[in-house]
Amino acid sequence: MDSGVCWAEYTQCWSTGNGEEQQEHGVWPVTALGFDVGSEVLYAGDTSGQLTTYALGPEGEELEQLASVQCAHTPVRRLFAAKAGRVFVQTDDSVQVRTAGGRKCFGRTTTPNDAFTASTVSCTGKEAFVCTSAGAGSLLNLELGSVAYRASVESSVVAVDYRPDTLLLATSSGDLVLRDPRAGFSVSLAKRAAFGSGPGCHATDMVRTADTRVFTCGSPGTSVADYAEPGAVVRLFDVRKMSEPVLDLEPEYSHVPVRLYADEELLWICHDSGLLTTRSLTVGSVDVAPPPAEAYAEPTLSSYAYMSAFGVSPSGSVAVVSDTDGVLHVWSDSTEPQMSTGTPSDLYVPPMEFDEEGPMIDDESVPLSSIGMGCPIDSPLLSCMDCERQDDVGRPVAYVDARVLGSLKQMGAVGYAPNPRTQRRNQQPFASPTWRQSWRNVGGPADDDDDELTRGRSKFISQQQRSRRRQDAASARASSQSGDPADRSTADLPSSGEQQQQQQATTALAPSQLRRMRIEYSRFGVEDFDFSLYNGTRWSGLEGDVSNAYANALLQLLYFSDGFRSIVVEHSRDDDCADASCLSCHLGFLFRMLSDANGASCHASLLLRVLAERPEAAALALLEDADGNPATSTPYAVLAQHLLRFVLEQAANECELTCEPPIGFAQRTRTVCPACGTAAERTAHVFAGDLEPPQGSAALASLLAGGAASVRRADTQRGSDQPADFLTLVSRALARSDTTRAWCAGCRSFQLLRTDKRITAPPAGILALNFPVLDAAWQLSLPNEFDLEVSADGDYPVRALPPGEGDGQQCRMQLAAVVSSIRDTPKGAEHLVVHVREPRSAGGGWLLLNDFLVQPAAESSVVAFGDWWRTPSIALYALAPGDEETSATQCYSAPSMSSTLILTAPTSILDTTTSHKGLTINQRRRVGKAVKPNYSIPRSRLAATKRNMAVPLTQAEAARLLTDQSFRCALDAEFVVLEAAKMEVFGDGTRELHRPPVHTLARLSVVRANGGLLHGVPFIDDYVAATRPIEDLATQYSGIHAGDLTPGVSPHKLSTMKEVYRKLRLLVDAKAIIIGHGLKHDFRVCNIVVPAAQLRDTMVLFQSPKHIRPISLRFLYWYFERKVIQSGEHSSVEDAQATLKVYEHYVECVNNDPENGLENTLNDIYSTGSQLGWKVPESGLQ
Repeated sequence: MDSGVCWAEYTQCWSTGNGEEQQEHGVWPVTALGFDVGSEVLYAGDTSGQLTTYALGPEGEELEQLASVQCAHTPVRRLFAAKAGRVFVQTDDSVQVRTAGGRKCFGRTTTPNDAFTASTVSCTGKEAFVCTSAGAGSLLNLELGSVAYRASVESSVVAVDYRPDTLLLATSSGDLVLRDPRAGFSVSLAKRAAFGSGPGCHATDMVRTADTRVFTCGSPGTSVADYAEPGAVVRLFDVRKMSEPVLDLEPEYSHVPVRLYADEELLWICHDSGLLTTRSLTVGSVDVAPPPAEAYAEPTLSSYAYMSAFGVSPSGSVAVVSDTDGVLHVWSDSTEPQMSTGTPSDLYVPPMEFDEEGPMIDDESVPLSSIGMGCPIDSPLLSCMDCERQDDVGRPVAYVDARVLGSLKQMGAVGYAPNPRTQRRNQQPFASPTWRQSWRNVGGPADDDDDELTRGRSKFISQQQRSRRRQDAASARASSQSGDPADRSTADLPSSGEQQQQQQATTALAPSQLRRMRIEYSRFGVEDFDFSLYNGTRWSGLEGDVSNAYANALLQLLYFSDGFRSIVVEHSRDDDCADASCLSCHLGFLFRMLSDANGASCHASLLLRVLAERPEAAALALLEDADGNPATSTPYAVLAQHLLRFVLEQAANECELTCEPPIGFAQRTRTVCPACGTAAERTAHVFAGDLEPPQGSAALASLLAGGAASVRRADTQRGSDQPADFLTLVSRALARSDTTRAWCAGCRSFQLLRTDKRITAPPAGILALNFPVLDAAWQLSLPNEFDLEVSADGDYPVRALPPGEGDGQQCRMQLAAVVSSIRDTPKGAEHLVVHVREPRSAGGGWLLLNDFLVQPAAESSVVAFGDWWRTPSIALYALAPGDEETSATQCYSAPSMSSTLILTAPTSILDTTTSHKGLTINQRRRVGKAVKPNYSIPRSRLAATKRNMAVPLTQAEAARLLTDQSFRCALDAEFVVLEAAKMEVFGDGTRELHRPPVHTLARLSVVRANGGLLHGVPFIDDYVAATRPIEDLATQYSGIHAGDLTPGVSPHKLSTMKEVYRKLRLLVDAKAIIIGHGLKHDFRVCNIVVPAAQLRDTMVLFQSPKHIRPISLRFLYWYFERKVIQSGEHSSVEDAQATLKVYEHYVECVNNDPENGLENTLNDIYSTGSQLGWKVPESGLQ
């Protein structure tokens, strides 16, 4: 009921119902009203249990009755539209689903002592939730006609709101109860908010808007009457915090509110006298000013009548009020109203009972659907084909070669035939070799486009090695042929010009380098995937197979922001930061890894895991759900803007900067009341400017008539429909004026306050601009440079101008990065890519970073927008060379390397929470069962400095670590499984790995390898506290038991992942030589990159170039020492010491015979392994 539209009574009529009963009992009052969602039908239920359907006629004439059916013998209480042509009916003793013609589709009954009191239907129309007076709740599946779930709820529920994530109940005693359907409607998850405190407090109705607001009506007074109670109010609650009401709406005209209805724009309040009033709904508040005279409707009721039912059409154009006299009062805002939101259509609803003669089937005007079936049909007909339920059964079974069937000999149930040698062993060719590929890419581009990026080469390193050996063997056999095979392998590759022609030929889809990058897995895991095929630059990409990997584009954007990168990297070296979930520290760790990787692929799993554990990120809906989609269906282009602002705010708070942050600008906000002149001013740092749509938003001005609305005055004053250019949008984003209805402290009332927001100085380093999401594709070209003119006075306090056109103090801004949202198909999922400008020292060209794909890009492909598959999200403009101010790194100072105190005097913030209380007997035994190292150390020193099995470094060892680059140590790590592998099994028995298991570090042990008294003694032995549920402890391979990683329960001294990572980072920064076995996998899980010059991997050192099989540490240690390790559970200390022994034997082999010593040893190892089947004898000796 818009206050700007005149409402008038459209018609009045008596509720007709069943004519025979009317003659006997008189008119039955209507107790429930509802509207169909797909047709012009009004449902009405009365106290006799009769359901009647009506259609609107001309203005002033009575409603046209379409059908009437007896649903029950108790009053109809609620009517909801389940879907087009279906209505959900709730009476005191039954709930039913009926068609508009009255046919019953589904029904459930209850006992008289446990009557149904409230019900609701979900927004999809597929589910309904009903409550009884005794407190029994049932979730009904309306499509299957069954009870999906039963739960105990509060008794005397008067109103229900059901959604997939929340169930909201209002009781007659005045309580609001919030339950979680995902947790079985558990009472422990319920939140309560009393409507009042008086003995007569009760609620009569409740309605929830599309957001978090809940409106209730009732009385906090002491009256026992249902309607005529004094002091009745409408209260507003926030579903997120229902401890107290947000706002009370006092009733106008001394009427009592009893029924509520809310749509996207208005709150409808129906009073006991039949008076209808509306309140405008806005994003932040509810207009509490009295509505204008035309904003209400008051049907004329008799002296003794009161309102009995109330309903509003889905279109919001028709409101119906019924009274206890049995009169329906129809109000409308037009002379030709439409009740449904769809296309108007004439709906003919057949009566419940047909004539005995039946319809005239030769009459072409009679629909065939009116001809009844010969027998009752309770299930869908076989001719009703549901296309959505068609399943792909996979590829057809291949035919067996006729030559095999011709020579087949049957022996029992098994047939035998000679192999005709027409195909490879254990392989079956099919007519369409790409069936699985095309099935996987239904609705999207095929993976064949990867050939353009990989140039036809295999994506797996193991297959490349096999192909290389076959090529070498073929080259040796064909020695008479000249030419280099390596040169011929690239002879047929398309040139860059041919690649551009191929891309232009497929302009209907996004270019292959912009589409979503997918990692394929072989049986060797992700380490076998050759990322170098997608990256030939010195810059590293980020893998996208981890949760919340949409943030990769934002992380790369921040990495190429020099000022921000320097701040967080320096902060990560600061020993004073003890926050285990500090985003700045983990950003610094990630940026260090990207710098050290030198083009190798990286992943941000550690940082993204910390982000997912931050409660602020979940509250802001920055995380993806289990299926990898935004939790609130927010477009990724908008989600990236929210994440950027969140990360920058967290970094500014955690780093405690002493100057202006390097990204963003200072903004002054001045609010003035035009009525009294009261002004308020404040200055704050804004991290990003929000651009307006090119066409503006002047349509928001119409919301002012409804009350509390915020409208951009610049839009209302601008009458041109011409879209604004980019520089104009930048100027408006940095200097804008808003007119907002808000509370004025001077006037002591709500006023239209003017708010002016202005940038006060040029950005300190980088200007970030957020693009709005449009219904159509953006049509613009970003300028490579523009001048930003900021002045305190004048008509134009802020102006963005083309280079060289300004006349004041200016700074030159240069485009530095662009984040875009890409869709592979028009209806496919979106993902983010980023274009960044290389540093000037590296050439200053443009780079495309699409997860792990990194390649140069042309400037024209960066700045031009106009294709449907690319949407701008964020643009970064940095101060051009020569205009930079003081470096942002001067705002924060930290040492260039972490202090060695973390190795000489290690402590943890978890030490105060870790105790041995509550341990089982077996856990206590494991504490005392720790393996004692076989070295001679004073017992007093061991007792004083021992942390788990580690003895910290001495001051002399720490000094040697920092000064002597020959410091050696041996490392081993144990891991647990956070998430199990995702694998798909096909009907033919083949399996496809979609994602390998997700591991996390559980224990890290590092032992000394520098000789002397402490040789082989661990100086790091840290157990990492678990912050997420663990899927599999893998005790046999990790040695980790239940409770070992739980603070307060573990028998070990626990450390945070950040503390362990800083120790590992210190060893890498000090250029220590690290010895280990399979270090590539260990460091990958630890999320750190170690230069190859610092690694001594025994798995690589004892790898024969003639064999692919790597040798296990257990076999190598047995071969050299004739001792068995890992016979039971693994121990990282034992494995590190064994690795050190194996490496010492390697050094001995090389020193004794530099030419053939290692080769002879390898030949003997492989010979022994082949004889033993690579199994270590249990005795350890042979």
